Amino acid sequence: MKKNKNIWFGSFLALLLPLLSVTAGELRLDTKTLANLPAGSKVGADVKATQEGLVFTQAGITMPTGPWLSATQGQVDFTFRLPAEWPPAGDQLLFHAQSKSHVHATLFFREGKLRAVYKGGKAHFSEVSCAESLSWPAGTEHRVQFSWRKPEGVPVSPDEIQAMLRVDGRLIGTVYGRQMNPWPATCEVGARNRKSPWPGVLQTVVFTTETLSLPVLTPGERTVTVQADQTAGECYRFWTVANCNGPHRFLQPGYASRLAKSQPFIRQINAVYLLGGRYRDQNVWFKGVSPDGELQVDFSGMIAQLQAMLDGGYTPWIDLDNTPFAMNKEPQENTYGNTAPPDDEKVWARYVSSAIQAMIDAFGKEKVSQWWFRVGCEPDLNPGHWTGTKEQYFAHYDHTVAALSRVLPEAMIGPGNILNPIDGQFGTKTRGMWGLDIIDHAGCGTNAVTGGVGTRMDWFSCSWYARVGRPLSDFDDAVNLMRTRLARYPQFRETQLAIGEFTVLHDDCGQRLWGGDTTEWAASFYAGMADRVYKYGIRQVYEWSQTTSGLLHPRTQVIAMLDRMSGGQRLTVDVDASSAADCGAIACRKGEDLFVLVYNHRAERRRKVPEKVHLVIRDLRMQSGTEWVCVKSRIDAKHTTWAYAFDADCRAAGVELLPSAGRYEGNTRLLYGEPGVKVFFKNREKYRKLSVLTELKERVSVGAGSYKTDFDMEGHSVRLLRLTPVQK
Repeated sequence: MKKNKNIWFGSFLALLLPLLSVTAGELRLDTKTLANLPAGSKVGADVKATQEGLVFTQAGITMPTGPWLSATQGQVDFTFRLPAEWPPAGDQLLFHAQSKSHVHATLFFREGKLRAVYKGGKAHFSEVSCAESLSWPAGTEHRVQFSWRKPEGVPVSPDEIQAMLRVDGRLIGTVYGRQMNPWPATCEVGARNRKSPWPGVLQTVVFTTETLSLPVLTPGERTVTVQADQTAGECYRFWTVANCNGPHRFLQPGYASRLAKSQPFIRQINAVYLLGGRYRDQNVWFKGVSPDGELQVDFSGMIAQLQAMLDGGYTPWIDLDNTPFAMNKEPQENTYGNTAPPDDEKVWARYVSSAIQAMIDAFGKEKVSQWWFRVGCEPDLNPGHWTGTKEQYFAHYDHTVAALSRVLPEAMIGPGNILNPIDGQFGTKTRGMWGLDIIDHAGCGTNAVTGGVGTRMDWFSCSWYARVGRPLSDFDDAVNLMRTRLARYPQFRETQLAIGEFTVLHDDCGQRLWGGDTTEWAASFYAGMADRVYKYGIRQVYEWSQTTSGLLHPRTQVIAMLDRMSGGQRLTVDVDASSAADCGAIACRKGEDLFVLVYNHRAERRRKVPEKVHLVIRDLRMQSGTEWVCVKSRIDAKHTTWAYAFDADCRAAGVELLPSAGRYEGNTRLLYGEPGVKVFFKNREKYRKLSVLTELKERVSVGAGSYKTDFDMEGHSVRLLRLTPVQK
């Protein structure tokens, strides 16, 4: 009887063991529970359980996701030790759950950078990344928690999701997205499809229904001090270049005047695809090479386009691309036209020289030499802009620079704007990005034309697209990467930088914004970015959309503020802060006036946190007995922001947001469709009044060489103060 009892107990224990690592809301994986995983689990043959943890060579572990993880709720919690060499190349996977293409939740490292992705579809890419992991010491232990849940409050859409990433006990960030549908029944740990295995030791993995929560954000306080006797450089206009992907449109009657209304602060036109290769029926200047070797070209249409720009009050800047279709036996037609290198770079170089000579003949060498030239657009975006190798682009760059230098050595020339060097664009595959390698080629590579060392490079640029929910520190990281690479070469340490493409490209759910963001979030964001642009000496930040049917966006109102300050001398600003808000100021002296632009910004749109600002302006002219006038204007949710009124009017009219729309999209047709366009124009005068930047003028008290004032900055807000001494 005792023996039978032991047999029964052993059988019961065998049945119980698989459940020992599982609770109602939690599944735990480690070396002790590896052999007792739930039904449906599969452990790769080369996965090893050591005293220190799990080790992966190629295959991973397949596990069920339910009931612990679902599309609307779950957390994966990993504790691990880094490998002896860090950061490694390629991808290193911790977790991957995918049901179909573009529908997956993934936690992984790419080239050592931690990335947490929740993707509910091709147009719904949401990510929180942690760049700090790049500098982690090899062999150290860390804990990473990736969580997603239904957001609190009123969601933008019924299928909205909020994802969060916490690393070593600190919340890195949060992002919104769309629910995965369908949710996968299984997931992978430690590798994905026998690829990208985790190279370190995986100590514990926990799947749980318990999700992370956001920390409470409390209002902060800071003192902002402006030193009127300490200059920091000029307040220059960095917002004056617009990208034009169809320069042929300037030949349309009234196009230049319409552009002036839609982008009122633009002075230069970056003429993309001017040399052809984008549209088969436009800008076809190159006809081939005659039997005797002569180029068959006709640049009269190109000259007409450039003349129309000049007549419209704009200065052309020239993008030397694409390869004309007729310059390839087999053109590679992709999203942005023919992106193949020319079959013969010498023919391309002759074509470029001829085009520039035609410009000189038409407009004079002195004028054309003031235009900026660049060689292509995002050459490291394959196949969208370039289907050749990076080595082929280097040779293409050398030939193009030589072609310009032969006829117009005075002009500025640089490579095409590379992808955002920190992680490409949102959702873009970034493995193998080589844009920064152009600097190395220009600095010490072999010139394909001369055979010598290096290539001329007068300026360098990148694309930098923003996203609601991402911090401004992303911009700091991108600029640092460019400057660090340029600093390797003495001749490039002072090279001018530009941002060749910029806008707020995605909302906080990962949806594309084709016309930019129309809320005060983008205004405070742009003000914070402007502060950095001046700090880093960025020469230009190219513009896309600025208005909606003639109404200025709040971001554009910040440009209007900065435009008033332009030409003045920037002043030193000191900030003593007690919070993590991105709250600071840009100040300048212009004639007798002092301007101070103050901003309060945080990455998250939905949590508007005020900041108390103690503003101190030190100016020896501010003595007792002198009189000063202060003119104040502001941008926040209730001032110059018309998007919320438009949103409310659409709801009242029963007009629903389109499923593919980005929240607060600047293009009303893409936001609400034709019914929304009708609502907009019906109420346009109301929105126009809401968009106006109002001013309040008052006399202020000064004394002892300073002016002091306290005020509360609303969450996501900008204020401009202009102080003027009263002449007696």
